[in-house]
Amino acid sequence: MEESILTNPTFKLNFPKKVQYVEWSPYEWSQHLICIGLGEEIIIATIKFQEEDNVVEDIAYTPLKTFHHETRIHALSWSPETSLNVVPKIVSFCVAGADFKIRLYNSDLGEKNLYEVLEGHTSYVNDIAYDPEGELLASISDDNTCKLWSIKEEQKCILTFHLRAPGMNVRWHPEETGKLLVAEKGGIMRMYNVQTQQAIMSVDADVVPLMTADWGPNPLKVACVSSGELVVWDMSRPSRPIERRTLHIEGGLMMKFCPSNENIIASLGRPDNLLKIVSLKQKPVLLCGQVILFGGLSWHQRAPIVCAGSDRQLLFWRLNSK
Repeated sequence: MEESILTNPTFKLNFPKKVQYVEWSPYEWSQHLICIGLGEEIIIATIKFQEEDNVVEDIAYTPLKTFHHETRIHALSWSPETSLNVVPKIVSFCVAGADFKIRLYNSDLGEKNLYEVLEGHTSYVNDIAYDPEGELLASISDDNTCKLWSIKEEQKCILTFHLRAPGMNVRWHPEETGKLLVAEKGGIMRMYNVQTQQAIMSVDADVVPLMTADWGPNPLKVACVSSGELVVWDMSRPSRPIERRTLHIEGGLMMKFCPSNENIIASLGRPDNLLKIVSLKQKPVLLCGQVILFGGLSWHQRAPIVCAGSDRQLLFWRLNSK
């Protein structure tokens, strides 16, 4: 594996406590919103970039509201209903904590601030995801289950898929209602049809442990990092991966497709907490950065900018699109 030259971050933001988690809103209509978890606080803020000639000149960070959260954050997801362009404003997101509970937050950034607690998992919740309509929430856990929750009328679990290994990531199909991708630590990723409650397809990384997975902006592409190897499939031809390469020799921590480019993937792993951005179109690593203490990884919805928590900082790298 080639040695990569470290690239300094394009921007840094400093915080009074360690950044535990960071998640940009994945939706076009709320793309400037970012959620930052610090200790027992969750900061909702906007981040906007001043760009000239496709170069980011400056970053504008504006905190909007801070929410209390009782435990360390394990996962976070934005609701598609979130929008600052409506009256009253809607900020809706959910957080999975170290106490195995999921908390739903709903706020108008003013007087209305509600939260409900979902209980039912018996071990750590590793990932959560709203369906594209914002009606259901999927959660996946070390207790070898993936649960679906009705979050509109009654906040209750309506369906449980029993897994053969701890669940690491869960993703909804961006276009086809009711299709859910579930990634297990044992290297298997299954696609479920929620209506029929059946698995309709599966792929196997053939190496373990699978630590992180994602569904690309092109819904035919799914990927995982398993035992340090990036493995990518074309789901129209799932019998064998279309790509396999070693990224992190001691294992990956998190990987995400770039929302604005289906062939760009960012991953963070060990040793050395290296951030690597790679293209499925070419072999060399496009960018290599480093964080001190890992605190989440997230892409901007539109710009080729990735951010990662690094101890008490948020670090931002902009990928040159040349």
